[in-house]
Amino acid sequence: MVGVAWQREFDRQGASLEVRRREGVDPSRAARVERDGRRADLVLSSTDGRFYLALRAGETVLLQGFAADLEAAAGAARIWLAGSRPGAAAAAWPFLGSVALAEARERGDRRESAWLWLYENHCANPIGLRLASFLAPAFHEPRLRALRPYTSHWALNFSSTPQWPFTGTFPTVVPAETPGRYVVYTRDRHPQPETDAPESLRLVLSDLPD
Repeated sequence: MVGVAWQREFDRQGASLEVRRREGVDPSRAARVERDGRRADLVLSSTDGRFYLALRAGETVLLQGFAADLEAAAGAARIWLAGSRPGAAAAAWPFLGSVALAEARERGDRRESAWLWLYENHCANPIGLRLASFLAPAFHEPRLRALRPYTSHWALNFSSTPQWPFTGTFPTVVPAETPGRYVVYTRDRHPQPETDAPESLRLVLSDLPD
């Protein structure tokens, strides 16, 4: 069981933390440690055997990533539960994502954290992978960075609001079957011909409202 193995690693590191079972989750693959309103949740992937760690303040995930092993998962959880700031934890354990992403989440900047999550894609999210060649130049466009990006059904959308309810008044980018190519739906929901990332970005920018 992953909880037993994680507990042994905490004990080896001299951490006075008690690993607990997560209710409603397979105990052979998931475990939790908590302290002073902070939580570390560990899940062993059933497909590739990787350790996914989510570090929370209350119910809010501030850091997450795939640890190389239980030693890394325990080390990151230890400093988090000891009170480390998100940016410091990310600096110490890069598998948790960038310092910039951690700090954006800490200050509640949903627009910036959404951009960084998609652009950096340190957890290799499949949607982010398919959007990567578009996001690479789009991330540096001020007019787009002023909007909140979000994904739905494999499509990249933009909103003038930083959180739900999102606005639906901007172009949409849909990855095509061929990697690195996209279909842009303009604001009138009309699909443009499939094209590459630079042309897709041009179409999006040209269709943004003034």
